[in-house]
Amino acid sequence: MEQLDIARDDTRENLLNAALGQFAQRGFYGASIAQIAGELNLTKQALLYYFKRKEDLYNEVLKRISQRLLAAMRSSIESTEDPAEQFEDMILGIHAEAQRSPLDSKVLMRELMDNQRQAAPPEQWHLKLFLDEIVGQLDKVDGLAALPFHKKFACVYQILSAIEYFAVSGPALSRMYGAKEFGGINDAYSEELRAQVRRLIAFGAG
Repeated sequence: MEQLDIARDDTRENLLNAALGQFAQRGFYGASIAQIAGELNLTKQALLYYFKRKEDLYNEVLKRISQRLLAAMRSSIESTEDPAEQFEDMILGIHAEAQRSPLDSKVLMRELMDNQRQAAPPEQWHLKLFLDEIVGQLDKVDGLAALPFHKKFACVYQILSAIEYFAVSGPALSRMYGAKEFGGINDAYSEELRAQVRRLIAFGAG
């Protein structure tokens, strides 16, 4: 029985990984249950055993992306207790995670640009939890807590947009300029993100 449960867990994990790639490449409406199942040599009916609808599969993919981002964000702030330094480390941790998982960034960008699940209930707005936690970190930084929510959100979203766009364009830039040059570009980009965060912190301190 235990081996059967492990096999089921492995199949579910493989389905989620295949779905991530398909949703990143084709979007929610472009990807099909048959394509995702076929990638693993499974039938459509086999996939539906684990996820009753494509919406359920897509929701789980988005949930896992949000969890990975939250984990990267939270683990990055453990080395300091200063809220400003935590915010800076948090942003750089998100950037590092985006570089490791560019497919996550592609799915998120498709979701945000195409509004692919207009009827999704609030409990499935997994990205909102991630965004709210980042904005909430600014409430702990001297001088920034007093900013209205829309201003803090705009600042955070501008930085996150730069991170996600760079992550999805990385493969193309690497081909254009070569892996070695792109490594330097990536390092410089991290420093630009750091500088942008410090300008925001300095704005609050001023």
